[in-house]
Amino acid sequence: VFNNELDILFATDGLNYSDIGIVHTFVASSVVSLVKNSVNRRCVNTDSKIAVCDTGASYSAQWPAVIVLYSVWCNSEEWDLTRLYLALSRARVYCSVVIIPLEGGTLDDAPHMLRLSQQCVELQGGGGPD
Repeated sequence: VFNNELDILFATDGLNYSDIGIVHTFVASSVVSLVKNSVNRRCVNTDSKIAVCDTGASYSAQWPAVIVLYSVWCNSEEWDLTRLYLALSRARVYCSVVIIPLEGGTLDDAPHMLRLSQQCVELQGGGGPD
């Protein structure tokens, strides 16, 4: 999913790599390592780099396009939605979100996030997740 989102952004006219931010929250270090490897492979022959950072390190940063990798941290709706909003607000124009349940969990364990993902799909005109 992440690489597909990067491919969509790379196909966008007028968008440089430095216009893209990857913001992650509570994502496992192994996943962050895979993300950085994917980003580094794509930026090998250019001075334009994609920023990869934790949400806490990006409070004053903004990019035209952002991919958010959000790991559901707990069963607190307020906690999750506040941190997700902080990550989403880094995008000026385009934002894609990948919601990752904690290891061993599913979105069923965080009904507020499942509801949110279903609402997003409905806004896009889809029928909802299967």
